[in-house]
Amino acid sequence: MTENRKLDTRNSVRTVTSNLFITAGGLAEISLKARKLLYIAISQCRKIDNLFYEYSISVQEFAKLMNVDPSNLYQEADKITDELMKGYITVTDGKGDFEKYSLFSRCEYKTGSILRFRLNNDMTEFLLALKGSFTKPLLSDFLRMNSPYSMAIWHLMQREMKSKKPGIVDEIEFELSLSELREVTGTQYKLKQIGHFKGRVLDKALREIKDNCGVVITYQNIKSGRTVVGFHFKAISPYHIDIDSLPLEVLEKTERIKRIYK
Repeated sequence: MTENRKLDTRNSVRTVTSNLFITAGGLAEISLKARKLLYIAISQCRKIDNLFYEYSISVQEFAKLMNVDPSNLYQEADKITDELMKGYITVTDGKGDFEKYSLFSRCEYKTGSILRFRLNNDMTEFLLALKGSFTKPLLSDFLRMNSPYSMAIWHLMQREMKSKKPGIVDEIEFELSLSELREVTGTQYKLKQIGHFKGRVLDKALREIKDNCGVVITYQNIKSGRTVVGFHFKAISPYHIDIDSLPLEVLEKTERIKRIYK
């Protein structure tokens, strides 16, 4: 029988994925709440794991993390788990070949008590024992967001930012193509006018990133002739403290204080 583990959703927990997972097809079709639960599941993986474990979450914590009305828990849990059991990612090689992977292998809901779930073990190559090409943004950044566009764009940007946030006096610069931004947000065939894409997708995401991740990101168009083909971004963070740079005893003390006053 598969071991059951409790969730760890502390602010220091990271969502570690291969870079191939970030741009896989299918993720853009998943709703905000389903994507959050997917990232929660991914963030529970440990370096030493060679398969996915089953995780459980109380319905009270589920309601809080998903911002769900407690009176509507069953319907929301049913809808979200349906998405994740039916959902899949598609990985292509650029030559016409593709592979598809189901996201979850099992979900269970116990009325008034607990939700259990497990990722599909076929996806281990994208999420376990990763070396080299992977990204590890903070789970807490994703959980605070209100748009799947923001989640997708921040994940892509964290790949370029090497999973870091700029310090008080730092600035991080990087470039992303318009085609890749459209791919991760599922907007290849909609919002075709660049002004509409910026207003409804990119600018909205940057506001959420500022409000929820503490990073201010500005950009300039990259053009080929008169056509916008990408963006040059600059990221600053006048009030960010890198959690990973804090001593372990400080982190433990902070968590103890949070539990006392929760």
